[in-house]
Amino acid sequence: MAANELENMFSSILKGLRDMTDVNTVVGNPIETSDGTVIIPVSKVSFGFGMGGWDGALAPDKNNLSGGGGGGVSVAPVGFLVVSNGNVKMLNVDTATPLEKVIETLPELVKSMTGLFGKSND
Repeated sequence: MAANELENMFSSILKGLRDMTDVNTVVGNPIETSDGTVIIPVSKVSFGFGMGGWDGALAPDKNNLSGGGGGGVSVAPVGFLVVSNGNVKMLNVDTATPLEKVIETLPELVKSMTGLFGKSND
């Protein structure tokens, strides 16, 4: 009996996550502009869940069942598909902050600075 209750809890968590992450979450509904251009939002979806349970069948009180679970979903914009005059373009959304961009370019900057101020033979 306890196994069925834990399976029900597990199934319920998965169903909830599945309901939150349908295809319309990843590829959004198209938006048509007045000039006929169609814009389709595209997102990245990540999700995770966990659960645990304990069947106290060996405990003095044989009807002791404990369990819990939960999950979460993260949706981040990736870009937009733009369909115009028979052409399709992907416009990426740059989600990096200015600080992240500086950190990304720091190794190249250090190399450049070392080349400029390197030791001279004079």
